[in-house]
Amino acid sequence: MYHMSEPESQVPESPLDSAAGAAEPHVTEAFKLLSDEIRLAILLALWEVYAPRAENNAISFSQLLGRVGVRDSGNFSYHLDKLVGHYVEETDDGYRLRNSGLKIVRAVIAGSGLETRRLSPTEIPRSCYHCGAPVELSYEDERLYQICTECEGNLGPESAEQTPEGTLIVYDDFNPAGLSHRTPEEVFVAGTIEYLQTVKLLIRGVCPECSGPVEESLRICDSHDAPAGELCPNCGTSMRGGWNEARVSYVCSVCKHSASYPAWVAVFDHPAVVAFYHEHGFDMTYDLDDPEVCGRLFDRLKKEQAVTSRDPVRIRVTATCDGAELYLTLDGDLTVVDFGRDDPGSDSSPDVSPTGSQERDEPASLPDTGDCLQALRRSRWPDGTRCPNCESRDTIKKGTTSKGAQRYKCHTCDGKFNDLTGTLFADHQLSIPEMVYIIREMNTTEITRIARQLDRSYRAVLKFVHEVRDSSTARSDSAAVTAVSRSSSI
Repeated sequence: MYHMSEPESQVPESPLDSAAGAAEPHVTEAFKLLSDEIRLAILLALWEVYAPRAENNAISFSQLLGRVGVRDSGNFSYHLDKLVGHYVEETDDGYRLRNSGLKIVRAVIAGSGLETRRLSPTEIPRSCYHCGAPVELSYEDERLYQICTECEGNLGPESAEQTPEGTLIVYDDFNPAGLSHRTPEEVFVAGTIEYLQTVKLLIRGVCPECSGPVEESLRICDSHDAPAGELCPNCGTSMRGGWNEARVSYVCSVCKHSASYPAWVAVFDHPAVVAFYHEHGFDMTYDLDDPEVCGRLFDRLKKEQAVTSRDPVRIRVTATCDGAELYLTLDGDLTVVDFGRDDPGSDSSPDVSPTGSQERDEPASLPDTGDCLQALRRSRWPDGTRCPNCESRDTIKKGTTSKGAQRYKCHTCDGKFNDLTGTLFADHQLSIPEMVYIIREMNTTEITRIARQLDRSYRAVLKFVHEVRDSSTARSDSAAVTAVSRSSSI
């Protein structure tokens, strides 16, 4: 049977091009350059002669040809030329691996995805921070586990299909090479050091895999409910101790490396934390070659956290040591906005700001939300609610917004609106009482002081002040602002 050939425009792409999706063209080219056994053999041969810190790791064409064992020098030269400039560098002395070529070989040498290694559960010098029972270390499927021998750990028995029962900590992507020539105690130390370095890089926005930029996102579970061994139905996590009420996720925008931790991880090496433990006889930055020290380090890393405010976001993190407490307050960007200490027997002040200043402003005395909304309604609709779309009075109430504003539905135009629709109070992160307070104080009080009183950023307060001043040209907004700010009821 005769088949007509497809038009050139309909010839399918190569499998690599089809699978690449959103990846940039250089990604598919990189894979194509490695899609030949001779080229891979060249990389491996150059790695064999590579000597760290040597002045010259280059070998000649003939030496490289002999190591690879290809008889056809023309074919060999063709494949070598494809690698030069990408994974191989040509010098006056011959050929040597570029850094990109070294990384390719090192990934394979590390055993990722190919070498199957296991470490049966083995007790290490560490105690469970939940129950004090001995802890075991195990390794399987490129994951290193710390497991409590008695309690349910952090994940519980229902998660046994994914992690061993009693799992306390999981080191993801721990290469099989990490077990080479090491005792279980030494593996624990290696895992601890790798874990710490990974966290340090991520919280500073650097991917530990490719050095690319890392995107950070904070998620707060509104009603965290995760009994032992079960997942929270609201956030899908199961860590014990309330840690998952606020969790931070890191995702590399280049290589997709990702990790998720409790929010307190953002301060684990904050200067105030390091100094706090140092003053109590524990140095977090040295002597990590001792498994016992590493065990104590994990006890110090664990901190209590509580979400004290969702608007604005405030997370209180508490570190304890020898009866003393250090607390730090994080905002929605996981920046420390305040810290202090409760240290019995110490002369330290219990309240110290991040800048070292002890000057504080009293919190703002905010008006009642209901009173603010009532004043706004009287100003907007003195003769009764009107639809802002069609001016009809034929409206009904339909619940309230998250800020407490009344929702309405118009029977005439079928539109929906609320007390704030069409005003400068709508769609704003500041609460209604905060906005009213700013309006009242903005002409007599410095913006920096208002920001401190509200525990808001200077930028957020200044932005709203500009909006209020600009609203003088809008009659509806101006009337609403005037009424709310002058109302005797608030």
